Amino acid sequence: MSATGPRPLPLTAIQESMWTAYRIAPDSAAYNIVMPLRLRGRVDATAMDAAVTSVGARQELLRSVFTEADGRPVRHASEQPLIQLEFRDLDGASEDELLRAAEEAGARPFRLESGTFRVVLLRRTDDDWALVTSAHHIVGDFTSRWLLVRDLLDAYEGHACGNEPNWRPLKAGYSDHAAEELRYTASESGVNAAAAWQEAVAGSAPAELPLDRPRPRVRSLRGDTVVRQLAPETADGLSDAANSAGATPFAYLLAVFQALTHRWTGQDDFLLGVPASSRSGRGQRDVIGCFLNTMPVRAEFGPATTFAETAARAGERIMAGMFGVRYPCTLAFPQGAPFRAALFLVQMDRMEPPVPNVPPGERVGPSVPYAGLDIALIDVPQQEGQLDLLLRVEQTPEGVTAVFAYDTDVFDRASVERFADGYERFLAAAVADPAARVADVPLAGDEDLAALLALGAGSGSGFDDFDADGFFRDGLDSLESFHSFDSLDSSGPFEKAADQ
Repeated sequence: MSATGPRPLPLTAIQESMWTAYRIAPDSAAYNIVMPLRLRGRVDATAMDAAVTSVGARQELLRSVFTEADGRPVRHASEQPLIQLEFRDLDGASEDELLRAAEEAGARPFRLESGTFRVVLLRRTDDDWALVTSAHHIVGDFTSRWLLVRDLLDAYEGHACGNEPNWRPLKAGYSDHAAEELRYTASESGVNAAAAWQEAVAGSAPAELPLDRPRPRVRSLRGDTVVRQLAPETADGLSDAANSAGATPFAYLLAVFQALTHRWTGQDDFLLGVPASSRSGRGQRDVIGCFLNTMPVRAEFGPATTFAETAARAGERIMAGMFGVRYPCTLAFPQGAPFRAALFLVQMDRMEPPVPNVPPGERVGPSVPYAGLDIALIDVPQQEGQLDLLLRVEQTPEGVTAVFAYDTDVFDRASVERFADGYERFLAAAVADPAARVADVPLAGDEDLAALLALGAGSGSGFDDFDADGFFRDGLDSLESFHSFDSLDSSGPFEKAADQ
C-alpha cells in the first residue's frame, strides 16, 4: 500500500446494489457466499495460512474494502493481502459441534469497510477438519465460490510441497470489467440495450405470489430454505421433454416455474428473474468477482397454453436477454428490479474442484481426493432472504435438487413447502406430457384435496359439486398480495443462464 493509501475505484452496477443491501441491513448474512468443506487427512496449517495469503494477493477483489465518498460508494484495493487464516482448535468436539462451527463461520456478517473475504480452518482431530471459505456477494458470485476454493486448495498443495501455486495466470482483473461496463453503458450501443430491456417488459409486472404477511417497510434480509430432491423419473426425463419442445433443460425448468407461478397468482402476464453471468471471454474465467446480471424474463399464458409452448417461449426470451446481458438491468430499471422471485441453475458436475453435492437429508456429501486431501461439501444454508423466493436448481450426475430460499418477512415455511410440492408435481406432469395444458394440472395435491374434502364433510355442507382445485387457488388469491417493491435486489447467485 502506498503512503497515500489505495486509490478509490468505481463500483459496477451490481456492486452498487450490493452496497445498498449492506447499508440497509449491515448485520445480515443474506449476501454471504459460502463453501464449507470437510477435510480428511493431515492438514498443514502453516501451508494453509500461506495459501490464504497467496490467494488474497492474486485476486484483486479479495484485497478490497468498500466505503463512501461524497455520498457514493467506492472501492479501495490494497497492494497487500487484507486477510489471514482464522484457525480454531476444536479438539475433542463432536461431529455435530464441528459442523455447527462451520455453519457459524460462514454465516458471520462482513464489515465491508474492513474486509470482504474470510477463510476459517477448524480442527477436530489431526485427520478431521473443516475449511470454510466465505465472501460477500459484492466481491463474488456462485462461480466465484468454486474459483476461491480451487485457488486456495491449489495454493495449499503447492505450499505444502514447498512450491509456488500452479495457477493459470490472470489475464484481466475486475477493474477491467468495471471500466468496460462504464464505457459500454455510456455508448450508443448501451443506450440501445437499455431501451431494449425496457421494451421487453413494457406492460408487464412482477409476479405477485400471495404473501403470508404484509411487506415490511424495511426488509430484514433474513430467510429460510426448503429443499426437494426431484423424483428420478422426472430428472431422467427432463432432457427428452425439453428436446421435444425445442428448448434446453433450463428453459423447461423455468417454464414449469412460470406455469406454477401463473396458477398460484392468476396472473397471465408477469416477470420472473433469471440470474445470468456477464463474464466475457476466457480472460475473465479465473477472476473472482460479481459478474452478475439478473434478467427479467416475461411469461404469458392463455387458457390453452401448454408446457411445451411455455418452454419454447422461455428459451427464446432467455436467448434474447443474453444478447443484452452486458447492460446491467439495475441501470435499465433504476426504480428497482421488476421481479420478486427468480430461478437459476447450477450444473455442479462442471465445477472445479468436482465436489459432489450433499444428498437430501445429509449434512456432508461424498468425498473426493483433491490437493492431497479427501474433501467433501458441507451443507449450510445461504443466500436466504435476498428475494421473496429464489429457486436454485442443482444438477449433478446423481440427480436434480430444487432449493427454495425465501424471505421470512413475508412467507411462512408451510406456504413455501406447498409451492415446492407444486413445483415437483407440475414438473412431473410437464415431463410426462409436454403437450399438456398448464390449466389442466391440479394445483392441489392429494393431501390438500383430502384435507379440503374432510373439512367439507365435517361442516355438513354439500360437497359433491365442490371444485377443490378452484377453492385452493381462490384461497391463495385471497391472501395478502405484494406491496411496493423495495429498490433492491437484482441479485440472486448467480450465474450462467443454463449455458444458453
